[in-house]
Amino acid sequence: MSQEFPPLKSPSKPLVIAHRGASAYRPENTLGAYALAVEQQADMIEIDLHLTRDGSIVIAHDSDLEHFGAEGEIGSQTLAEIKQLNAGRGRGEVARVPTLDEVLDAFGQVIPFNLEIKASRSGDYLGLEEATLAALKARGLAESILFSSFEDSILGRIRTAAPNARLAVLVDPRAPTSMLERAEKMGAEAINPYFLLVNKQMVEEAHGAGMGVYPYTVDDLEQMKRLVDLGVDGLFTNRPDRMRALVDDAAGQPSSATSAGAPEP
Repeated sequence: MSQEFPPLKSPSKPLVIAHRGASAYRPENTLGAYALAVEQQADMIEIDLHLTRDGSIVIAHDSDLEHFGAEGEIGSQTLAEIKQLNAGRGRGEVARVPTLDEVLDAFGQVIPFNLEIKASRSGDYLGLEEATLAALKARGLAESILFSSFEDSILGRIRTAAPNARLAVLVDPRAPTSMLERAEKMGAEAINPYFLLVNKQMVEEAHGAGMGVYPYTVDDLEQMKRLVDLGVDGLFTNRPDRMRALVDDAAGQPSSATSAGAPEP
């Protein structure tokens, strides 16, 4: 049985969304980062999807390979070539780039996901949306997924292929206008704005339109408090343990989120 999708508008306890996993403590977008996010009691994990040359869906933030100390783009590599890269290189660890199949098999029954559908430098990945939906359908996970993208074309293809898909519009801080109009046009259930854009008016207008507000990406405790006080419905953070402690404290509940193995900021 798949995980129940969290409410998009949580009136008393904002959702803790682990950005690329517990990525302040483990190499981002790796199985280790996702496992720690679960341990730190995140409500959801955000991951980034790309498509290899031979049609495999892999998880990484950027389309280029610079993060891995290599040249080229994910879309020009085979899965076998991507698996040779070290996703833990920046932290002095060894970790492999996971596939979506590996992530869903390990965590799909454990925690819901926000899947950000990416594009390459040369444009959208042909077939990425359909392949993603097929992987979810095969596991009965479609209802525990929130899809997001900066690209309306990508969200539109998801909506066409899966009319009941749950969508969120990512808001570029360089072009924040008309976010609610975009979201309404897409039939989105939430907006994901850059956290410094968020004010009381934005939250009230989004809620008035029936949408949740999930700002990204917040690690500073004072900014977390500010946004929670504004009434946001969840926060993307690289430090889910910190956010979990804050929302549990605000709700008058003890937090058992662990920072085991996590260095002090």
